[in-house]
Amino acid sequence: MPIHIRALSIDRDDRLDSFCVTASTTYRDFLALTEGAEENLKIQRTIIRGSKAYATLRSDLKRGCVLPPIVLAVNVQLSRAADVVFQDQQLNSLTTDFATINSGSVYVIDGLQRTNALRQAAEEIEPAQLDQFLDRSLRLEMWLNIPFGAIAYRMLLLNAGQRPMSVKHQVEILSSKLTDDLSGVQGLDIFRISDSRRRTQPGQFALAKLAQAFQAWLQGQPNLDLRNTVMEELLAESAIEVLGNAVPENVAAGGGGDGFRQFVNWLVQLDFALGPERIGFLGAETTLWGLAAAVGWLERSEALKPRLWQSLNTLLAAAKANPSALALEDYDLLRLGSDPNAVNVGSATREMVFNAFKEYVRGGGDTPMTECWRFAAAR
Repeated sequence: MPIHIRALSIDRDDRLDSFCVTASTTYRDFLALTEGAEENLKIQRTIIRGSKAYATLRSDLKRGCVLPPIVLAVNVQLSRAADVVFQDQQLNSLTTDFATINSGSVYVIDGLQRTNALRQAAEEIEPAQLDQFLDRSLRLEMWLNIPFGAIAYRMLLLNAGQRPMSVKHQVEILSSKLTDDLSGVQGLDIFRISDSRRRTQPGQFALAKLAQAFQAWLQGQPNLDLRNTVMEELLAESAIEVLGNAVPENVAAGGGGDGFRQFVNWLVQLDFALGPERIGFLGAETTLWGLAAAVGWLERSEALKPRLWQSLNTLLAAAKANPSALALEDYDLLRLGSDPNAVNVGSATREMVFNAFKEYVRGGGDTPMTECWRFAAAR
């Protein structure tokens, strides 16, 4: 049975160069529509089951309370261009298009806990009242074909004031959408833990490691204690600034060209340049975290940002010509030289990678990586 979602209005967000549709559906169709988001919902399920507030919400849902709109990011094939629909308010065509959406193209951006409370309430309600309950109306806010960077920016910005979730938690929730947006990066092969695969060739990356790299890119620091609430608040503000600066790049590139995607595209090319015999370098989360943090930090630097991609592309070209341009033998010797009794080797490695790439960009791509590794190890 097709899912019915009725489009009520459409608005254009000029800041994000995206379209948002206000819509309505039934509980029944919404629960079917979000079945593919169960992996995201599991993130919060343990929180909700032990929460008195959400037990009360489930009780109120059974008594007919009205939920605030739930925010979705939706990938949908439109029969008319979104700007045409926006200008003419052709809502009937959107309603028809929405009937083709499958659950794998839907991402719950704001309202995971409400969605899970709704699902649990449906499981608990008496069979005689179930149909009446599932036929109730639910309001939706649907962002159409929005790039990952734009929806991440919006989510973090709106949550910054109320702080309902940690930055790390929000990044975990967004990781499914991250996979979708990075799928067009040539040569990138993303796999999950459940795929029972491991990295054996260039271009293969675990989703968990890419999500960690995204978090490091947002933070611009290789080692952080997110249990420190003051530090976490500062990081959220910094993340909003980075994503906000990246959003105009989406517009210029025609969508999907945000800063992190640019980084991953470069990362995959470097991975192939290094070849199968060196897959351990970029396959290590310590390397990924340190490198992503360095790029995020440099994106924030007014003085160094203009040199960033020119320098990284210089390094990529050198690695394609000769993989030894990265001086990985020096990297390994210096990394293994850390005294595990004196320092945390993982933290020290992330710091070394972080500082080495910062030094390389500082030199405009003219400083050999051998010198950059030695400089970073001496700090």
